[in-house]
Amino acid sequence: MLELIDLDIESLGYSKFISAWLYRGKNQTFIVDPGPAATIDHLIREIESRGINKIDWVLLTHIHMDHAGGIGHLIQRFADARVACHEKAVPHLVDPARLLEGSRKVLQSVAEAYGDIRPVPSGSIVTGAHIDFEDGIAVIPTPGHAPHHQCFVFRDILFCGELFGVFYTLGNTFYLRPATPPRFIYEDFLESMEKIRPYVDRNLCFGHYGSFSNGAEIFEAAGSQLSLWVDVIRSHGGSADVDMIISDLMTKDPVFSRVKHLHGRHCEREMYFTRNAIRGISGAA
Repeated sequence: MLELIDLDIESLGYSKFISAWLYRGKNQTFIVDPGPAATIDHLIREIESRGINKIDWVLLTHIHMDHAGGIGHLIQRFADARVACHEKAVPHLVDPARLLEGSRKVLQSVAEAYGDIRPVPSGSIVTGAHIDFEDGIAVIPTPGHAPHHQCFVFRDILFCGELFGVFYTLGNTFYLRPATPPRFIYEDFLESMEKIRPYVDRNLCFGHYGSFSNGAEIFEAAGSQLSLWVDVIRSHGGSADVDMIISDLMTKDPVFSRVKHLHGRHCEREMYFTRNAIRGISGAA
């Protein structure tokens, strides 16, 4: 049984944005991306309210604060859990000082709201291409959004983290926006897309936000969108006028332009992160 658990942060006005995926199997349980430290107490209450007193695996698509900042706190409660992450994430989980410093530099007050980061015991951490959970979980390295990003394939589900960006359903259609923080390397995104192509014929579970049954449609839309954004941003020749770039994207990208149909607070938050995404691509332009 798969469930989405919302990890809202009232101080930031964030709702239906950060979440964790909880899967309960016959004999084992896993969590995908436990979220920031600020919401770990809520996550633990949600887990325990379901009668769960043991987590076997915590799967990290990447270690940015909104996805994994609370992993050290969670392991203090579920000490027997094994933490699956990319090999490049290991030193930052064991000693998160540099990760926290870098996050505060980029996110500033948002990082403060996410809370502190606690270390994870090295003996709890597992890397590799396969996770021994029921009939197996495949691990696909997908750098692009981050060098430590990876996706997980479990039966008819693909946990895609932020490889395809930020997603929302809008009635019969959807909103999609690239997640391209610095340091943006376009070639890494393209290579990751190709790696994941064989696995998109299934349900996608996003880091932000929710799920979608037609993975192939998202794959095509995300690839086309990223290419368009790179072309549009580079056409501005390194311009610092982010508002002008956003206006151009609103005209040329019909999928992104659906941002205006999001709930007011969601739209406001998306425009904030859109600026970060543009700056990420601009830095590589």
